[in-house]
Amino acid sequence: MMENCPEFIYMWFALSKIGAIEIPFNPFHKGTTLEYFINYSDAELIVISAKFYTEMKAIEGNLTNIKNVIIHGADRAAPFERFSEHRYEELLNHSSSPYQANIKNSDLLSIMFTSGTTGPSKGVMITHNQAVFNATQYAEQAMMGKKDITYHYLPLFHNAPQAVFLAALISEGSVILKKGFSASTFWNDVKKWQCTVSGLFEAVARILYLRPKDDGDTQNPLRALFTGHISSEIHEPFEKRFGVKLLNIFGMTEGDHLVSSKLDDIEPGSFGKSTSFFDARVFDSEDRELAPNQVGELVCRPLQPDILFQGYYKMPEKTLEVFRNLWFHTGDIVYKDEEGSFYFVGREKDMIRRGGENISALEVEEVVESHPDVGECAAVAVPSDIWGEDVKILIVPKPGKQINPEKLIEFCDEKMAYFMVPRYVEYVESFSRTEASQRVIKKLLKRITPNTWDREDAGVKIRREIERSV
Repeated sequence: MMENCPEFIYMWFALSKIGAIEIPFNPFHKGTTLEYFINYSDAELIVISAKFYTEMKAIEGNLTNIKNVIIHGADRAAPFERFSEHRYEELLNHSSSPYQANIKNSDLLSIMFTSGTTGPSKGVMITHNQAVFNATQYAEQAMMGKKDITYHYLPLFHNAPQAVFLAALISEGSVILKKGFSASTFWNDVKKWQCTVSGLFEAVARILYLRPKDDGDTQNPLRALFTGHISSEIHEPFEKRFGVKLLNIFGMTEGDHLVSSKLDDIEPGSFGKSTSFFDARVFDSEDRELAPNQVGELVCRPLQPDILFQGYYKMPEKTLEVFRNLWFHTGDIVYKDEEGSFYFVGREKDMIRRGGENISALEVEEVVESHPDVGECAAVAVPSDIWGEDVKILIVPKPGKQINPEKLIEFCDEKMAYFMVPRYVEYVESFSRTEASQRVIKKLLKRITPNTWDREDAGVKIRREIERSV
């Protein structure tokens, strides 16, 4: 549970070297969500940056498996009481002799969390071979070499950013490592260090594109930017303005480069074509392949061993569910044109994707429903010009209760990661439900109405925004 720093990388590589399993957590999680991740993962040792000590200390009594804690950074207020505590610097006092471990390609490297669909977040089991494969694909896609310098600000607790970092090393190139994204310094940094490769999500692309134009916008050394899905309305204008190629990729924690574009084959609005490593197709609800331009679910099969995840940790039923009929079902709705280019349409999953972060609607709902005056909550995605999607919650208050939306946001801000805190709040008397399962029909809720309260319009800031403005 660390921010981007060299020590994160040293720890990542050291764990890999000895055959231990890395489980990177988003350090902005807190409370019951963080507690769930740690206990579910069966982790016995946790490494944290000192700045996240307070959140870990708050749940210390509820962690079932942790035996040791390693802290990197400044001193904390008080020691942990239940765990053996060590400073990161202590690790440097041990022998530097190479450690020999019998690690195979198919061995488990890491467990990374992906957003839940109709349940809690799942732990994706990733092998050593998959991690190296992912990195190799990024390196080859952008034709990376020794002279390339990668500008790396994306969080290393995610799968793709780890792969991009590793791609630079595989290519024998260099990396400029930043703690996070800053729109005001992005291009200055790229020019200062003569960076040639980087990555971004659509939200970042929009933020950069909406900044005031400058005559020197094209005067930068970047030649390639790895992206997820970038809509056609911004793809070509962004490339033309900044003089850089956007390399769209369809990837997820479970598998990367399932479909991807290449430097010499980019179709704006598309995330590319099938590669020689995955058989990617579009299926209907009965797993029958659809003709070109028909909308269905993206499914795939790996054509080599250990390039797709091994399954969900301790969730065999969920693993079988996504691999039904021997195809991996991504849960994403797409279509493929006559030339074989894939285009994103939407998601089947009960998931919200805000600015590159996957948010489990269930986890938002669980936090909101822990408020003493909330009877029921439904969290949904609504469109955002900047972030792609924003979080909206609909609340059924308990009988006789009235809930101040500003106080509710304050409650959420204390208990969830900043990117999960809802922007929109709406109060309703009840939800429409399916007849068979009585599930909330969320497709009816994904809109802004006259009754929707907007915290941005109300001028309500969360702690993350306040900290950035100071």
